[in-house]
Amino acid sequence: MTAPRVALLEAFGPDLRATVAGIVGPGLDMRYPVSNSEADRAAALAEADYAVVRSVKMTPALLDSAPRLKAIHQWGTGTDGIPVAEAASRGILVARSPGMNAPTVADHTVGLMLAVLKRICVGDARMRAGAWMEPDIYARGRDLNGARVGLVGYGATGQLVARRLAGFDCDVVYTRPSGPVEGAPGFVPFDALIGAVDILSLHLPLTARTRHLIDAATIARMRPGTVLINMARGGVVDQAALLAALETGHLGGAGLDTFEPEPLPAGHPLLNAPNTVLTPHIGGGTRENFERLVRHWSANLIAHAAGREIDPRDLVTG
Repeated sequence: MTAPRVALLEAFGPDLRATVAGIVGPGLDMRYPVSNSEADRAAALAEADYAVVRSVKMTPALLDSAPRLKAIHQWGTGTDGIPVAEAASRGILVARSPGMNAPTVADHTVGLMLAVLKRICVGDARMRAGAWMEPDIYARGRDLNGARVGLVGYGATGQLVARRLAGFDCDVVYTRPSGPVEGAPGFVPFDALIGAVDILSLHLPLTARTRHLIDAATIARMRPGTVLINMARGGVVDQAALLAALETGHLGGAGLDTFEPEPLPAGHPLLNAPNTVLTPHIGGGTRENFERLVRHWSANLIAHAAGREIDPRDLVTG
């Protein structure tokens, strides 16, 4: 029996392709675009039964290039790069890997908090430039220990962040549109949480409702010196408002792993914003997480091809 053909819509190099092949095994026939151009992605999709989307967008035009497509699987959790309604109208299943990224992203979240508060990147840059300690480090450096942290979104990642912060004796509160999580104390309505924390950490999907949730008006209600961490999507934050608040000093700093657009263009003002730590959407970027995600989506696609049901929790459309 011929293995189902899967188009992974990124031009992985030979080492990553070999890694994927070793995890997937012979159950799937993996195909990749020659480059990351739209035309080469379309060519990879031409005879594909399945598509896997990681950091690129699966446009409606690309769907037109894939007449055999049965399902699209998001590499991680967020499906804002997939035209879900259009896919559903064509009878194409959309699935994702909820929670698979969570341990790795939670680690990165705490890392950004520490890097901003302790000014780790500033110290690193000063040493490499031949300098030493910042003259005012005792005025600028801050502890994560004992801080009050507000989590906006309390899914798998948010809950693991809270667990990690318990080791720092943080006072963790959370908010989410659907209300408290059963058995999880610390729920605070969004409007009350915004002005009551030292660190605000974002862990929610990008939707029409959450786009620019963190805007100038929201930032104005935050405590002076609040640190913002964005591990969600760049579009959840109004970057112009964020930049203005950093420049005035109303916000004490920001740790950002997601941006709008991605990558940021050369010369973007955020690249020179004060007391920021910027990482290029690598919150899930570890060997362990790579293997965990590939095992998950490949098992789902193999199951679908064999006529078996995919776990309903993984389905966006069925």
